[in-house]
Amino acid sequence: MFDYIITKPMGFIIEHIYQLVANYGLAIIIFTLIIKLILIPLNIRSQKAMKKQQKIQPVLQELQKKYANDQEKLQREMMKLYKENNISMAGGCLPMLIQMPVLIGLYQVIQKPISYLLGVNSEAWNSAPFINEVIRLQNGIINLGHNIGNLASYTMEQLANNSQIQLSKWAEIVGTNGTFLEGVTGSVHPWSLNFNFLGLDLSNTPSAAFNYIMRLDFSNWSVIALLAIPVLAVLASYISMKVTQAQSGQNQNDSGQAAQMSKSMNLMMPIMTLFFTITLPAGLGLYWIISSVTQVVQQLALNYYFDKKGEEVVVRIPEKQIKHRKKRKK
Repeated sequence: MFDYIITKPMGFIIEHIYQLVANYGLAIIIFTLIIKLILIPLNIRSQKAMKKQQKIQPVLQELQKKYANDQEKLQREMMKLYKENNISMAGGCLPMLIQMPVLIGLYQVIQKPISYLLGVNSEAWNSAPFINEVIRLQNGIINLGHNIGNLASYTMEQLANNSQIQLSKWAEIVGTNGTFLEGVTGSVHPWSLNFNFLGLDLSNTPSAAFNYIMRLDFSNWSVIALLAIPVLAVLASYISMKVTQAQSGQNQNDSGQAAQMSKSMNLMMPIMTLFFTITLPAGLGLYWIISSVTQVVQQLALNYYFDKKGEEVVVRIPEKQIKHRKKRKK
């Protein structure tokens, strides 16, 4: 179900983008911008919710003073206030959370670039011509003197389904000197993909850099430089969270449930971002960076728009709290 709802539509979009630009990194960037355009209505709704959160901050501060010694009562009154104004405490985090299914789908697309970027469907992989081409690529790469390690023990079906990045790299090295499939000829193998982006191989994982660093071998800077991707991804993700919290008016010194949730996100998101972007192909990290940067730009632009528009945000205060405020004024 997930494959048909998320992965296949994403693969369809990226496949057609790659056909236009013929560059893996550029295709991911354009794909990310398209996803962000699709999610603009959600971002507008989220931004309005954050504006309302800013408006209720004075009321929240009064509640925190009034029930400073009764946290249970404070939580109940805050929940009433949120409910009365139709505000979700996790509303500001929703744009970040909703990208998780996209990341999972994109991971599948990145792991199987021949299937999704080149449009080779799963049924074709089980046919004799495709399996024979996998065999030809494996033999060709071995004959050229390359060590393929544990991939030598894989069956052709396993290589076709689980090692498509490697197959694409083999295709680039081996090339083709005749007809691959009917009507397809030339010196460039049709499974060869352009993974190069600004001198970086986006099919590689940034963790591969540690193999060179541990040996004090700094000759391959194109691999070592991949470590910049998880660093930038963590930085961009953190800035995106801070912008979201600032615009929602959340105070990190507060003890409320929303503040506690924000503190947890501030800790978990950078750790999760670092883990994923350092252990998975760098293409996923590129998506994460562009997605976070675009999110910040969208939030700032929407915030400016709502401020400029001067849209009135009406805050509704529960009846008990209204009485309390009137007494204080007297």
